[in-house]
Amino acid sequence: MSNNSNAKLCLVWHTFLGSLDLKVIAARFSENVRGWRMHPSFSGDNFYRLYLPVKGLFNLHYEENTYAVEPSNVYLLPSQTPFSYEPITPSSHFWIHFVSRQLRMLPTMKQLIRLPVKNEKKLLNAFRAVVHRVSQARTIPEDIEIRNCVFSLLAPFLEQALQNITPDCIAKGRFAEVLDYIDEHLGEQIESETLRAMTLLSRADFSSLFRRTFGVPPKQYISLRRITQAKRLLWRSKLSVKEIAECCGYENKYFFYRIFKKYTKHTPSEYRNSGIMD
Repeated sequence: MSNNSNAKLCLVWHTFLGSLDLKVIAARFSENVRGWRMHPSFSGDNFYRLYLPVKGLFNLHYEENTYAVEPSNVYLLPSQTPFSYEPITPSSHFWIHFVSRQLRMLPTMKQLIRLPVKNEKKLLNAFRAVVHRVSQARTIPEDIEIRNCVFSLLAPFLEQALQNITPDCIAKGRFAEVLDYIDEHLGEQIESETLRAMTLLSRADFSSLFRRTFGVPPKQYISLRRITQAKRLLWRSKLSVKEIAECCGYENKYFFYRIFKKYTKHTPSEYRNSGIMD
């Protein structure tokens, strides 16, 4: 009976991992960072962050916990969870940003995960390879190779995250449909009532539960997602600021400027010209 149970469990994880979506959006090595002058705090960006510290120390502050980010550990930061940085000593670290809708359905992926480094040389080479390939990739095979490299880096985190999760938790996410709808309609008007109807919750329960889950009310979450999308387009496209504003649901370019500066402390043009990816 035990063997049959294990076989079924493996099949569940095999199915989940087989459909796991993973899109790498940026990777870099940051050296001797003394502070995050552009973004000392983050309010629920939709991407995950992989950190491999090489030197120095900084703290990450979440609502209930503080984590020291230091060498000898590798870190996976959850998406959509507000946090802030506190620099302690100049820090050098590799970082990879990626998005995955599937991972957002796992309750255990809503918390920072810290794992000890078992093979430092191997891990350093893996992160270096991703950073190099992201900057050089021009073909489909190269994109696939990047995804496979990041998937391998995620394997130990997934192993820990999936240990005590039931198949039902994997199959369902209370706000999965809502989040997908928002991501797919960032360039359009999004009505709160449309989102609420997807959950079958009352208006009061929807707003309250959404805020407890993501740290911000639905309207602010939509603004943050639009700003994140705008930042990505500023990084990776040659679209004009006006075109990016329209892609992100802002018909008025000047209103977009105001909202973008509110959340990033910089105008879109300043952000693009700075060359800094956060």
